[in-house]
Amino acid sequence: MNDAALERLTDKNLLPSPAGAYYCVSSSDNEPARLFLQQLMDGNESLTFDSDTLADIFKDMSGLQDEVIYHLQKLNFLQQFEQKQSIKEGTIEDSLPDLLKQLSSDKKALLADGQGFYLASHGFTHEASEELSAMSGDFVTLYSRHQGIIKGNLNIHSGAFALVDAGGYSQLGFWPIYIGELVFMLVISGVPRFDQQAFVDLVWHLHKRYYSYQSPTENNN
Repeated sequence: MNDAALERLTDKNLLPSPAGAYYCVSSSDNEPARLFLQQLMDGNESLTFDSDTLADIFKDMSGLQDEVIYHLQKLNFLQQFEQKQSIKEGTIEDSLPDLLKQLSSDKKALLADGQGFYLASHGFTHEASEELSAMSGDFVTLYSRHQGIIKGNLNIHSGAFALVDAGGYSQLGFWPIYIGELVFMLVISGVPRFDQQAFVDLVWHLHKRYYSYQSPTENNN
């Protein structure tokens, strides 16, 4: 990546794009591009890109900054702004229901933890939310048990599950979200709508609450 390309980012305010946010949380693999995206969401405001920021982020990834940033730009995993972007004020509990409803064509979605307890829900009854959260916990266990064949033998790099109709279209989808060493499950009824800022904000809120930085020298999960 040349210096001119880096200069175009200088003094811009960076956040993951919706695609970048999805990539950021779709795996627990501990690698430089994912770690860079995670650190863009460490604060309450978007990160201003400059030489000091680069030095701080890449202090444990010496010599990788050009390669990582080029990779993220090529895949459209970054979005840049002239002005600072701020995370919505208030608690994550207050913010989640409104964010969740924007991610489903049916406005029915919930977020559960890896143990099968739901953190927030929109559009589902309380009883359905509890049952779907318990099902989510089963899927987390199922994927953990069989990821060797899914990722290894079959070369499928996704831990998402879906209940599909006769045409193969998802009626209810379950997407794992990895935040540090924790896993959550996002349950969406109908068509998922991850290609918008609401998904970035959801990931940002979860990182603010639960993320703990791991250097790339630590063992992958």
